[in-house]
Amino acid sequence: MSAFPSLTIEGVTISRVICGTNALLGYSHVSAGRDAWAREYFTAQRIARVFARCQELGVNAVMGPLHSRLAEALDETARLTGQAMVWVATTAADRAPAGQLDALQAARAAGRVDEATAISRASLADQAAELKGLGAAFCLLHGAWADRWPEERGGLVGCADAMATIRAAGLVPGSSSHDAPRVSQLDDDAYGTAVLAAPVNRDGWFMRPSQADAMERYARLRHPLIAIKTLACGKFEPEMDVAGSLRWAAAAPGVEAVALGVMIEQEAEQSLPILREAFAERYG
Repeated sequence: MSAFPSLTIEGVTISRVICGTNALLGYSHVSAGRDAWAREYFTAQRIARVFARCQELGVNAVMGPLHSRLAEALDETARLTGQAMVWVATTAADRAPAGQLDALQAARAAGRVDEATAISRASLADQAAELKGLGAAFCLLHGAWADRWPEERGGLVGCADAMATIRAAGLVPGSSSHDAPRVSQLDDDAYGTAVLAAPVNRDGWFMRPSQADAMERYARLRHPLIAIKTLACGKFEPEMDVAGSLRWAAAAPGVEAVALGVMIEQEAEQSLPILREAFAERYG
């Protein structure tokens, strides 16, 4: 079998399909009950078995936040297979600098979102250093941070410094965002961003302000875009057209990789060959 389609970003080669982790870590976008079940059910060992099957199918990378369960699962995967996965990490929005966790939790509980985001964002250097120590190769700003990043005269205040902080930790810097205009801003070379991530799915779910606006912008990006929420967390239509939805995302202008969430090995066996073929047709 030929090698899985891949791309190289600043010297790090990743498969064009990356294991997504929202559903495995309890971020289902379905219900609090579903989240609680996932956090109870998906031990590090169960997650590692899913990752190991993805490895067998040619995928060498995982995308997910700074999270102890994910770090444990990645260690377990390497133990099972003898091969480490490339961790395309994102920062965690629930982290705070030392001594400020109570302030973060109070701000979140009171609905002071901008204040909570600012407190969390101040932990970037600590998070980047921890991710490096855990073996991550990339560090992308969490979408919750990027979406609310402060602006001044059309520029993102301190964003270049944030990317420099990530580079200083020895990681490839990038950012996710749910807002297409923000993705376009982050694509500016002045910020030092190496890779971007944003929702891309056939139904336009979470693509802000609209699917049409997002797709027009993503077609002009200079930096590689990782599509997230590709199956809209199960909300896509027409019902169960998995193959069509995956092929649509893989063919979308600007998309160079897809982060696909799978919860069981059988989902990987169904979806990964579809994406493998789609990316092989597009990139050779």
